[in-house]
Amino acid sequence: MFSALTATLGQLSDPKLRNPIILSVIGSLATILVLGVAAWYLLDLIAYFGSWVDDLLAWVGGLVVIVLGLLFFPGASNAISSLFLDSVSKAVEARHYPNLGPARPQPLGEAVLEGLRFLGITILVNLVLLPFYLLPGINLVLFYGANGYLLGREFFEMVAMRRMEPAEAKALRKRKAGSIFLSGVLIAAIMTIPVLNLAGPVIATAFMLHRFEYLRNDMKK
Repeated sequence: MFSALTATLGQLSDPKLRNPIILSVIGSLATILVLGVAAWYLLDLIAYFGSWVDDLLAWVGGLVVIVLGLLFFPGASNAISSLFLDSVSKAVEARHYPNLGPARPQPLGEAVLEGLRFLGITILVNLVLLPFYLLPGINLVLFYGANGYLLGREFFEMVAMRRMEPAEAKALRKRKAGSIFLSGVLIAAIMTIPVLNLAGPVIATAFMLHRFEYLRNDMKK
């Protein structure tokens, strides 16, 4: 798993990844901005007490923006990554897996809709778990556990379906569920590291492609 991460980080300077990384940064910043504006807007609706109470709400608003970014950015990253899945995958395959044949064609609309569906599920799951995130100790376990499962599942299937039929991709994911879950936890961790998370969708896509190739070859042994 860590060799896959090393290979991924080592390729970030690849000119073929320049445009996807730029799009990833723009998309990530836009996502954070939208979450921030939404949080401030909601707080502004209730900020009518006056004096120090409104000042307190302003500080709470800043905290809410940070929390929302941490909670919902991992899911949003999957929707962002669907926009340049093919270009990132082709760049990784060209350098590390040059003998692979053409990938299975997947319509962009299908990939985007899948990404948006996953975003909705991630937001819903994190909203349900939000009260438990206030509990010290258990909050980190829940956050990385839930998002690790979701991100591992979605990124793996998204990458795998370029090379397999959907039923085959899901079957492989179930057979290698433990390894894919740990890969998802690592992706979730990357998505919560400031600055690095701006390129998170590209890193996650490339990283999971390495994991997919390793796991599907491991099944042949």
